[in-house]
Amino acid sequence: MRITFFKLPRHRKFQYDPIYFNPEKEERKERERRIRQEMGLDVEAQEDERGYTERIRGGMRRRIKSHFEVSRSEKKKSNIRLIIILVLLMAIFYYLLNVASEWYSQFMM
Repeated sequence: MRITFFKLPRHRKFQYDPIYFNPEKEERKERERRIRQEMGLDVEAQEDERGYTERIRGGMRRRIKSHFEVSRSEKKKSNIRLIIILVLLMAIFYYLLNVASEWYSQFMM
């Protein structure tokens, strides 16, 4: 197990899904939409659209929640690291103070 006092932040990955425009596919979808609307089957499209927006909202909430959970744990690690460093500095200062007082008492006699 390796102990590290300073942790470098990891790079954040950017998820990019390229969108390709296919005019034939777009024209076919538009034609299907018009036909469904004329036949009165437009209810399915509305349900699909509603489900899509709910998925987007849910995905954003999960990402935001996970981001705050990570930052909370990072803050806790940072505070523990700070306490350890302060304790080590106090121990070193105490040791140097004792050595200096012994040296001073020997020098004055």
